[in-house]
Amino acid sequence: MADKKVLQVKVRDTQNVLFEGEADRINSFNEIGPFDIYPMHANFISIIQNKLTIYHNKEKVKELTFEQAIMKVKKDVAHIYLGIEILYVEEELAKGNTSNPSSSPNKTSE
Repeated sequence: MADKKVLQVKVRDTQNVLFEGEADRINSFNEIGPFDIYPMHANFISIIQNKLTIYHNKEKVKELTFEQAIMKVKKDVAHIYLGIEILYVEEELAKGNTSNPSSSPNKTSE
């Protein structure tokens, strides 16, 4: 009997590895809608949103919620990078741009 194909998955944020292990399915969302990644999936890269769920042996092993992340899948290896919004803010601060994108441009400090 042939070995069951699995995905090797690594989920990390800007400082830590949050999950590393095997999966038989990954579920998430992108701008098109919900999607699943299974072993032998075509090479794939996407900005994902809201939630990531990892399944192994048909059971949920990890679920993460976030604003957005990047998922890259190649040859049954999936890398998920969380915290990309933090990297953007840090890059803007390094450039000297201290404006807060969530604040109103017409608001004045008192």
